[in-house]
Amino acid sequence: MRRLLIIVEGQSEEEFVNISLRNYFIRKGIYNISAIKIQTSRGQKGGFVRYDYLKNNLKKILLEPNIIVSTLLDFFQIPTSVPNYKEMNQVVSTDDKIDVLLKGMRDDINDSRFIPYIQKYEFEALLFSSNEGFKEMYDKPQIYQSTKAIIDNYDNPEEINNHPNTAPSKRLINILAENEEKYDKVYAGNLIVETIGIETILEKCPRFKAWIDHLEKLMLEELK
Repeated sequence: MRRLLIIVEGQSEEEFVNISLRNYFIRKGIYNISAIKIQTSRGQKGGFVRYDYLKNNLKKILLEPNIIVSTLLDFFQIPTSVPNYKEMNQVVSTDDKIDVLLKGMRDDINDSRFIPYIQKYEFEALLFSSNEGFKEMYDKPQIYQSTKAIIDNYDNPEEINNHPNTAPSKRLINILAENEEKYDKVYAGNLIVETIGIETILEKCPRFKAWIDHLEKLMLEELK
């Protein structure tokens, strides 16, 4: 049976895949899915700091038969070493920029089993799919009122913009700091996702949904 492996940047994304996405795929009849963090050096894992590290991981993993490999990477602060990074600057929209990078990665790895994915703009965008997660996680009304104001401004959470002060994670960190709280990305991030539910995230985040639908189709084709 084919295995789906998703390479991620850090522990929060790893838990997201191994818990939330795995449970979603299990409900679809797909059971063999797992995540691993990018290995940056011997014994060191996590963080997307150089494309070479990711490429080395991919080359080793793709030696395995019966596997589909994808990625869950943030567009926000993506390394300049990613293929087509310079070409990316020749297009205007963020969606087109991401597509240029995805093509660069596909062409560089040159293996049909590799399905790269870059989240617009970062993992935390998914948390803004519903305010219920923030409301459940944080007791102070000022916090979830502030997150609600952001959600109300964006029909699509993936449009929350890509700037050092206004990226989704930075907005959340700033809101919490104003209320004497800290953002625990691994614990809070995944608890918020579990509260929201993958179905709501899929409904609100079209790029994320297109990726999940594509992976699901590939895995179900193998099961037939």
